[in-house]
Amino acid sequence: MNLRYWFRYFTTGDILVIFVMCLFAASLFIFLPGRLVAGGNTVYITVNGKLAGRYSLNHDRLVLVNGPLGKTEVQIEAGKVRILSSPCPNHYCVRMGAVTTGGGALVCVPNRIIVRIGGDDSGGLDAVSR
Repeated sequence: MNLRYWFRYFTTGDILVIFVMCLFAASLFIFLPGRLVAGGNTVYITVNGKLAGRYSLNHDRLVLVNGPLGKTEVQIEAGKVRILSSPCPNHYCVRMGAVTTGGGALVCVPNRIIVRIGGDDSGGLDAVSR
């Protein structure tokens, strides 16, 4: 159908409200994603659900993590963390690549290792509700 057919039912105020709503939605897409990504500068490595190590993302290092299948090499370099090698059969965790942002995680399911980036645990409140 023709656009004029639909717009004959709208008033000037309706068109203005639709325009403002579209402008608001576009501004959310532009400004909000940067605020939603959790920052983090600490790498947490867990094996079988227990914390095996906590390392700064700012210092380059190679970490050997012992899992049920053997040793997994985790590399922290240039603000990124990735799994270099693992004894798991398919090596999906190695092919996941590097993680740079808070909330990102690398998981080696057969070796039961989780590598994630998070903020420092300051022991403070995360949020306040009333």
